[in-house]
Amino acid sequence: MSGSLRPSAGTPFVESSNKQTLSFVSNDVMTWQDGALTLIGSRCVACGELFFPRARGCTRCCGTGLTDTALGHQGRLWSWTVQGFRPKQPYDGDSSDADFQPYGVGYVELDNGLKVEARLTVADPAQLRIGMPMRLTLDAYRRTPAGEPVHTYAFEPAPEAPAP
Repeated sequence: MSGSLRPSAGTPFVESSNKQTLSFVSNDVMTWQDGALTLIGSRCVACGELFFPRARGCTRCCGTGLTDTALGHQGRLWSWTVQGFRPKQPYDGDSSDADFQPYGVGYVELDNGLKVEARLTVADPAQLRIGMPMRLTLDAYRRTPAGEPVHTYAFEPAPEAPAP
């Protein structure tokens, strides 16, 4: 990989193909790479353990030499549930108890084996199954006081790969 995967703090991402500027909850968890959104984590240089979000120390070998690494943008649904009530603080979504809409939450096992907890774009249990392919996307889950959407990462169902 060339260049830093870490955007400047507080700087919105600009997707390179369409120059769309987006605001994110955190600029430390994802970036655009080769035209696709990808999660950013850490890899321990001593033992190779992967972490998401980024880590400063390795819980496997106690190493402190970690590097930023692209983690990918697809995987398989490992486990899931539906968040049926508005989370308590420090949740910072802009819905009230009266207008809260349930949303899916799950663990997606990325192609590299790392399991990532994330919002899901689907909240209907009939549309979710363990092992289904998932891909990284954006979810506008709240708005700024000026009305602009603030995005976070999420996973959505992806088409099954054709059988060989």
